[in-house]
Order: sequence, then structure tokens, then C-alpha cells
Amino acid sequence: MDNRYNISQLFKLAFGVNLPVYLTVPIGKEPARTAEYGSIRTVEREEAMRLSKLGTPIVFPVKFTAGSYKYYDYQSKIVEKQLHDFWLPPATMVDFSRVKNISRTDVIGGNGTVKEIYGFDDWQIRIRTVCHNDELSAREYEKRLIEWSEVIQSISVEGDLFGWKNIHNLVIESIDIRSLEGTPNIIPIELNCISDEPFELIYRL
Repeated sequence: MDNRYNISQLFKLAFGVNLPVYLTVPIGKEPARTAEYGSIRTVEREEAMRLSKLGTPIVFPVKFTAGSYKYYDYQSKIVEKQLHDFWLPPATMVDFSRVKNISRTDVIGGNGTVKEIYGFDDWQIRIRTVCHNDELSAREYEKRLIEWSEVIQSISVEGDLFGWKNIHNLVIESIDIRSLEGTPNIIPIELNCISDEPFELIYRL
């Protein structure tokens, strides 16, 4: 099997994460066909939302949605650029965390605090991906991710992991591009993002 596609090992080298092995078909049930890449098995196209270049199903694919987005040009002026739909690389892992905003008042002469107002902070979103040659080359994935990270507004995002949490827009706060020794055409990239909820202001005269 080509070591470039040993995703668990690549994630461990790039991010220090030990990924478990997921079964893509139920135990005891053989898939419709077998790929030519060692033990990697494929499924029929209708069984998965998206398939990798190797024919394996992509678990919870993530897409940045096309639209007109704002950028700074070389003169630091705000301009708009049309971006196309961009599916993140197949080897992508997303972590979510969120805290509550609570106003606390100390109790004089007593224990604890009085909690007055409950609210929710933005979702903190960490996207870790390993760019390798698939639908795009590793360098093209890197180029596209850098392009999206330079957007100066919220980005429309699609994917079950986001939809289940009612996240439809995010802002990329930082991008971290790494390198792995002895692994050509493999580029680990980490995006730190926060969720965003667009709202409209209505002016009444």
C-alpha cells in the first residue's frame, strides 16, 4: 500500500493525533468491489456523498461555498473576488468547542455566585487537514486554502458536522502550514476558526 495514503500515520506525524481505524462497511458484509490499492476497499458511488480518488468514501466532507468574497488588494483597498465551491481534502478532521457566557454576582457573606444571564459564545472550530494528491494536487489544495484564509469576511460552510450544530458561516482566524520530512506532496494544514451568525440591521426613519 502506498505510504502516502496511510492517513493515521500522517495525522500522527503532523498533529500528534492517533486516529482509530473506521469500518466503512458493516462487519460480515463485503463491499461491491475492491480497489487495487492493497487493503483499501471501495463502495458504490451512490452509497457515499463523496468518494476520494482511491474510491473510498469521504466521512463527513466539508465544503466552503462559492460566492463573492471581500479581500484586500495590494493597495489595502477592499475588493471583491468570486470564489468557486471548494471541498476540503478528503483527510480532514474538525474539532468543535463552545463555552457559555454567564454573568456572575458574588454572594456577600455566602458561598458561590448568582448566575444572572446565560448566553453562548462562538463555536471554536479547529480544522486539521492533510493535503495530498487527490482531486487537486497537494500544492493546489494549499493554494486554495491560503486563498480562502485571506477572505476578510465570514465564509459560508456546508457539511453535516456543521449543520448539526447550526453553523452555516465561519471566520478563519489563522492558518498554520506545516511540513513533514520525507513525505513529498504531503502538506499538513491547520485552520483555527470561529462560527459567525450574520444578522441584518433595520433602520427606521
